[in-house]
Amino acid sequence: MRSLAREKVFEYIFSRLFNQSDEGLFAVLKRDLKSEDDKAFADKLLAAVISGEEKYSDKLSALSANFKLERIFAADKCAIFIGMAELDAFSETPTAVVIDEAVKLAAKYSTENSTGFVNGILAEYAKDGK
Repeated sequence: MRSLAREKVFEYIFSRLFNQSDEGLFAVLKRDLKSEDDKAFADKLLAAVISGEEKYSDKLSALSANFKLERIFAADKCAIFIGMAELDAFSETPTAVVIDEAVKLAAKYSTENSTGFVNGILAEYAKDGK
């Protein structure tokens, strides 16, 4: 199930914000994924987030002009970066599904106001053509 794969990528990216990279951690997190397709999806999504991290930071800064990047909740950043990466790397996934999945991550791991913020940022990112 891709929702769980996205969640495992979220958990790893969130951990990277506070700890040095630990490649072994992602392998442990992926153990919860049952299918090889989900594991491959998680690997590709993680690679897209990591390779685009600077671009996504710059874009998030531009789209959230009223907030300094440092003030945005870490969980919101992770959900947004995952959404941006998926919009870029998985064109076959409908935009509404990508945004909905990122919003669900924000709802689970962040504040009650985060869902609207994440939704708005990703909607603008998708609309602007990335």
